[in-house]
Amino acid sequence: MTVQVPSAPADVVLEADVVVCGAGSAGLAAALAAARAGASVALVERWPFFGGNATAASLGAICGLYVREEGDFGFLSNGIAREWAEGLTAAGHGIGPVPYRETAVMPYAPWGYKRLADRSIGAEGRITPLLHSLIAGCLRSGDAIEAVIVATKRGPKAVRGRVFVDATGDADIVFHGGFGWEMGDAGRLQFPSMQFFMQNVDLQTAMSAMGELSDRIREAFAAGDRGLTRAGGAAIPTLRPGEVIGAMTRVAKADGSPPDGTDVFDLTQAELRGRQIAEDAARFLTGEIPGFQSAYLADTATTVGIRETRHGLGDHVVTFDEAVGCTKHPDAVASSAWPFEFHTEGAETTWEHLPDGDWFDIPYRSLLVRGASNLLVAGRCISATHEALASSRVTGVCMAIGEGAGVAAAMSADRGVGPRDLDGEKLHTDLVRAGVVR
Repeated sequence: MTVQVPSAPADVVLEADVVVCGAGSAGLAAALAAARAGASVALVERWPFFGGNATAASLGAICGLYVREEGDFGFLSNGIAREWAEGLTAAGHGIGPVPYRETAVMPYAPWGYKRLADRSIGAEGRITPLLHSLIAGCLRSGDAIEAVIVATKRGPKAVRGRVFVDATGDADIVFHGGFGWEMGDAGRLQFPSMQFFMQNVDLQTAMSAMGELSDRIREAFAAGDRGLTRAGGAAIPTLRPGEVIGAMTRVAKADGSPPDGTDVFDLTQAELRGRQIAEDAARFLTGEIPGFQSAYLADTATTVGIRETRHGLGDHVVTFDEAVGCTKHPDAVASSAWPFEFHTEGAETTWEHLPDGDWFDIPYRSLLVRGASNLLVAGRCISATHEALASSRVTGVCMAIGEGAGVAAAMSADRGVGPRDLDGEKLHTDLVRAGVVR
């Protein structure tokens, strides 16, 4: 059964050279890069704050920032991703690199990330943010997008632009614009997680026990403790006294399959199930792990952390063979040295590492949406296979991709040409000079 929705006018509330949809890590970097390149920018976001999964899902650790260099770890990107990491560190809200599974991460406080985003966006006079704005449609003229339609408390509104960057994570602009996309690989998606906050933790004792945490979780899971949904995990300090983020859940549907993060019924059940299993995981920590005996579950993340939904179909699809082979591209806009991290079949997270000190490139062509003349994708909805995305979807890589997309969008708007008309190799050269890519 369907109903006919009456058409309604949508006031144009904002116009800009570049419209960035989604203010997660990729969208933040895209907006900042475009504004610094001289473009006026509209930054449209559904949440009442910036940061995407880094804040709404409280990841707790930024992955994909580092590559091993001469036995130590250095920044793979020296662009906005490094600037962001250093900003968190300077504010006492982040520390890194911290070695983890043959690579390194940066633990951070989600609150600090949120406020850094507020300050960074507020300092750029060319960016106009629009929060509480859910992408609900597009207006197309031929192969060009003229405006995106956002759902607001006062009804549908329109945001017009010359160039659009889809950094929604779910390829919402691609979807509403009628362009091509895929969902995972043969129906496979990464499982999401629900992070949770524990407070009053004896950190000194707890951190000394962290080396055995995954083994203790695995043993309990194997013994049939079905309160645990993931055979492994971590407790990540937030750098605030007595507080850690629990990263040890796997949210599945009733039939055991991963929920579709674009389906409202799947998402509803994922949120409800996620809070339940977070409570179970917290109970395990307080009952079984040293340092947690007097701790308590303070809260869960605002939302379940979605790892994968739609991928836009681009001029180039980044494949697993390219990624695992550390392929370099003449039009590279970003790189990833993060291992392939699969939250897929079963309860185990599986890892496949790249050669020490090496990485693969993400080409500009994978940001260009087939059939669209003024649309770029950035972040986890770039044109990549399910397997390649297992490495490229993480925060540090998404920021580098977003920076490349923002620079390209600003150049395109300034020159009055489509993003596809830019010289990808020249763009790569500019990004090398800026330290975004090597």
